[in-house]
Amino acid sequence: MKLRDWILIALALLAMAVDLPARAAGAVGASGGLLASGIHSDRLAWQHFAGIVAPAGHGRVEFETWAADDNIYTETPAWPGDDAAQRRLRSSVLQRVLAPHGSLDAPVGDCGAVLDAGSGNFPVQAPQPGQAPCFAEEVRRNLATYRYIVQNGLNTQAGLAAAYQKAQSGWRVSLPEDAVQVKADWVPVETLIAWLGRNGVRLTGSQVRAQFHTTFAQGTSFALVAMHISSKDAPNWVWASFEHRLNPGRCDTMGCNDSYGAARRTIAPQAGAHNGQYADCAKTAALKKLFEVKRVAPAWNNYCLKASEIAFVARDGTPLMHGNSFTERVAAGIPIKRSSCISCHASAGFSRDGSAYIKQLTSHPMGTVKLPADIVANDFIWGILTINAVPVEQAKIPHNLDRTRITARR
Repeated sequence: MKLRDWILIALALLAMAVDLPARAAGAVGASGGLLASGIHSDRLAWQHFAGIVAPAGHGRVEFETWAADDNIYTETPAWPGDDAAQRRLRSSVLQRVLAPHGSLDAPVGDCGAVLDAGSGNFPVQAPQPGQAPCFAEEVRRNLATYRYIVQNGLNTQAGLAAAYQKAQSGWRVSLPEDAVQVKADWVPVETLIAWLGRNGVRLTGSQVRAQFHTTFAQGTSFALVAMHISSKDAPNWVWASFEHRLNPGRCDTMGCNDSYGAARRTIAPQAGAHNGQYADCAKTAALKKLFEVKRVAPAWNNYCLKASEIAFVARDGTPLMHGNSFTERVAAGIPIKRSSCISCHASAGFSRDGSAYIKQLTSHPMGTVKLPADIVANDFIWGILTINAVPVEQAKIPHNLDRTRITARR
């Protein structure tokens, strides 16, 4: 064998060795990419972020004026009014589905226990009498999303059953390009102080209110710790995950990748560390200018883009992982190495009777997802899990939007 042949073999073995850690892990971290429009998904994610956290009056930011799933998935959907007192945070539907012996019929509480406190060293004992450690979640959808869901009757089981029949003739669920959705996770301020304290960060209540976006609901002050944004800027949506910079273990497992908003665009996981603190995601001049134009409050400078995701797999076919250190890892009990926003939501579908198909959801799908032939894809939307099912024979004509109370802008 010639020397050149030995050199080629050695180079091939070296390439395999370099790639081995990623393949051994079974997945690699998502880092976004260019969209058909020519814009990078990280930049688009921050543009949406700046828009939805801009002031919207009555002490709220823009996404807090959008329709929550409670407003949509009901027999009488209605766009929310301007009264901030109407706000109500709930326990996570996904948490109830994934909980041991979980059931969609389980009681809905206002603040539920996390499924894996140990992974994030989250407190399990009450920080003060009468307040057990918990988190609350809300999913809000903009006007374009609300209109499409309601107009097509996708907000009730009966409506989904009717949509299933339409799909047999070639119709499909396909939201408009201006659809945007937000999933936000909130932790009571006192619980947050206890959680951070267990992980080496000491904050007072006033410091939390200065550094976190907070809200008051159900008699409790909550701080926002994590947020997912999905937008229909691509056929498979664009998925972006944001975290507060102080979240313990923020970049563990998959690292953090932000090519637009962070001065340090890549942060690698700390070797051998768990739930440590990572470098502050100092903002670029471009993002600072965007925040200035949108009049974004200073507290939002403390939130970091974990990564954006626009594909199921990397170029070599390796599944992409994309998970939030709180939302997936702690709250839902899904390890980051088994988390993928796009794959999870691609498994959203419904059956002939309009019931949600959850078999693939509970298996934590990674990589490319293909639904069974007898399941209709719901265009990556899991809001159907919140539906209070009504008998299929009671199916009605899709709700007339002229009779809804739409008072807010898109």
